Amino acid sequence: MANTKDTLIIVPGLGKMDECKNAAGRTLGADATYGLDNASPTDAATFAAAEGYTLEAYAAATPGQSTIDTTGITAGEEMFVTLIDVTAGRRQFPRKTFRAATAAALSALIDDAELEVGDGKAYTSTEAAGVITVIAPADVICKFAANEDAVIAETVPTVLTVGLTNAKAVELVGNKITKAGRTNRVGFPVIEPSVFQDLGLSSTANYDMLTKQIIGDVKFDKNVGASYQDVENVTILMLDGASLTAS
Repeated sequence: MANTKDTLIIVPGLGKMDECKNAAGRTLGADATYGLDNASPTDAATFAAAEGYTLEAYAAATPGQSTIDTTGITAGEEMFVTLIDVTAGRRQFPRKTFRAATAAALSALIDDAELEVGDGKAYTSTEAAGVITVIAPADVICKFAANEDAVIAETVPTVLTVGLTNAKAVELVGNKITKAGRTNRVGFPVIEPSVFQDLGLSSTANYDMLTKQIIGDVKFDKNVGASYQDVENVTILMLDGASLTAS
């Protein structure tokens, strides 16, 4: 049996360890439990290696790019290209098929299109000499289908974002706050915490994410006659490129 605890620590933009805050907005200070007592300035990679954290250092995505060569398609045959978003890895993938009489017209239909209306994931498409070049949105893995005589080739492999974009960091922190408990069951108006001001999260910067599991000693609970361990899942958000310092 295990007693599980989730801990979120946010390092402010200046990287001052004694100003770190948790999901409740409490300033933790330099805390040896989480390795935040290191007095020397250090980057995220050095800190992670020294304190046993797994690091996802922020790195921007590289959108995937593919070409569809339509020159081998029989004259007069209707052309089609199907875009399939396989990013989520589930069995039902968002997909959309585009049809036109010419490669230029087909490319024009694909350009700025979304597979699901309003998803904000627009594709870019250009055409030259019967070859259509399609660039997928960032963080989207796209597969293609086309006429039998068309030739599809991946020219730039997709590289997904590592670490957290600002939007993902805000989403993660918001979910942690919700999990920590902010629901007012009585029904009175609830003042939502300011993720940026109260927790020291930047409203524009991207973040490195460090994770670690701390497992306590085996203990015995005589009341239930069973042994247990305390397990703490720690997440530290550190401004991309910042250095930890003790002020």
